[in-house]
Amino acid sequence: MTQQTRPKDKLPVVYTSRAKCRDCYRCVRVCPVQAIRMKDGQAEVITKLCIACGTCITACPQQAKAYRTDYNKVLQMMEENQQIAISIAPSFVIYYDEWQQKRLPSALRMAGFSNISETAIGAYQSAKATATYVNENAHHANVCTACPATVNYVMHEKPELAGFLVEVVSPMIAHAKMLKRTAPDRKVVFVGPCVAKKDEAQWSVNKNLVDAVLTFEELDELLSIRQINLDQCEESSFDDLVPGDASLFPLEGGLLRTAGLKTDMLDEHVIAVSGFREVKDALEALNESTGNLIIEPMFCKNGCINGPFAGNKHTGIQNRTAILNYAAKQRKPDPASVNSLKSTSTHFDTFHSGIKSDFTEDQIREVLKKTGKLTPSDELNCTACGYPNCRTKAIAVLKGLAEPEMCMPYMRRIAEQKFDTMIDYDPNGIVLLDQELRMIHMNPAFKKMFSCSDALLAKKISYLIDPDPFEQLVTKKVEVYRSKTNYSNYNLLCHLVAYVLPENQHYVGIFMDITDTSSSKEKLRELQSETVIKAQELIEHQISMAQELAKFLGEHTAAGEILMKKLIDSIKK
Repeated sequence: MTQQTRPKDKLPVVYTSRAKCRDCYRCVRVCPVQAIRMKDGQAEVITKLCIACGTCITACPQQAKAYRTDYNKVLQMMEENQQIAISIAPSFVIYYDEWQQKRLPSALRMAGFSNISETAIGAYQSAKATATYVNENAHHANVCTACPATVNYVMHEKPELAGFLVEVVSPMIAHAKMLKRTAPDRKVVFVGPCVAKKDEAQWSVNKNLVDAVLTFEELDELLSIRQINLDQCEESSFDDLVPGDASLFPLEGGLLRTAGLKTDMLDEHVIAVSGFREVKDALEALNESTGNLIIEPMFCKNGCINGPFAGNKHTGIQNRTAILNYAAKQRKPDPASVNSLKSTSTHFDTFHSGIKSDFTEDQIREVLKKTGKLTPSDELNCTACGYPNCRTKAIAVLKGLAEPEMCMPYMRRIAEQKFDTMIDYDPNGIVLLDQELRMIHMNPAFKKMFSCSDALLAKKISYLIDPDPFEQLVTKKVEVYRSKTNYSNYNLLCHLVAYVLPENQHYVGIFMDITDTSSSKEKLRELQSETVIKAQELIEHQISMAQELAKFLGEHTAAGEILMKKLIDSIKK
């Protein structure tokens, strides 16, 4: 199998909305290939490493992950009056209700598509080609290649297993080849529940085969823009019928059934697995001595019916039943001949993980030390950062994909240390008591206020002060105790706030020293009283002076009046 490197100009499929992203590390935790770079608390998808499985999109609690939409590209094709064929993945059965399924072909014709058919037609060709390939290569294990996310994963994480990949294209590519063969200038649009199909369409080996890839929700948006409502469309059929059991492709074992291979769950030579962990386990068991084993892997749990954008209207069992019922109604006898799809066009791109260690042990240990992991026993491997263990995360830091602050236990210790520092420098006295009201922690201010030391730890608070405030908390008479208390033995007047820590039934006492403030207020009151007395004395003195002046002025005025009369009499004489 020829291997090529992935094109450098590959368009990103999954990206992050920075406005919504807040450092929760959920995407780092669920990404199967560590294709997430954390910078300044925000996640960035590394395009060259991303396998476009869509896991991070559905897992993001903040809806900060999104995929590249292509419906505008299709609308442009329609405006240019190009001939466009649409290929509908068989999982459309679970996205659309039964009445919608019957009207969908008419709606697509009204939208401007010239050929409307199911991808299951290509799935049949792909399955039969797979059967031929595995029969010709029965001397070693074979991994089916209908799922692009799985192919991407193998080439990303397990390139040494590339030789086990069946050299047959996926149903989407098989159907596109068939549509292009009959009309080379025709544009092909694929619609399905899978984000990885957007990536598969731009693999270098698939160039110019699929012109646009839409999800079902993108198709709904396109129909809405074209002002087409399914409930106003008439019932009609797809342009081509689906041969054999190809409509079963969205289910585990669907490819094997369509290919005519064994589907017995207990057959030791055949296994159908779904979900990343199961696929990973199956692949890790492969080696040159595995022998004749056929693996049908599906990256999404339970198959394409649980694709990231398959819709979630019903339960998994209901979706499976819907596919089975639809396939039973649509089944058409197998055609007499099948065009082989085994060719050099099935070569896959290879690329390597960004988490492989290219660093020395000393470099890794240095990063670990920055987050408080001085010895291997300090490595908790809690996975809170999103990486499987502390060493992998340290390597990611060296690669520039992660930040030291992503370590939750480390950040918690930092926060605790800062909190302890705050308590130590708090000017208020703080004491922590256990359920028996024994002192288990005292900050420096408390020790200074009550002239004690750590030697009193484990002794009851009654050893120092009246325990009544805390006893009221114990008996639940109050939820929070507040009062101004005089501790005469310590020449203290404190404002006390006491409360309970419900998690462990510990009690906290905060003592705010208001002794100086109270003394100042008393002195102020004394000064105010003294001022009032002095003011009163001054007023009384002023009144007395006024009275004396009035008396003096009165006597002086009377004497003057007598003299004036005598003067007048003298003048008259």
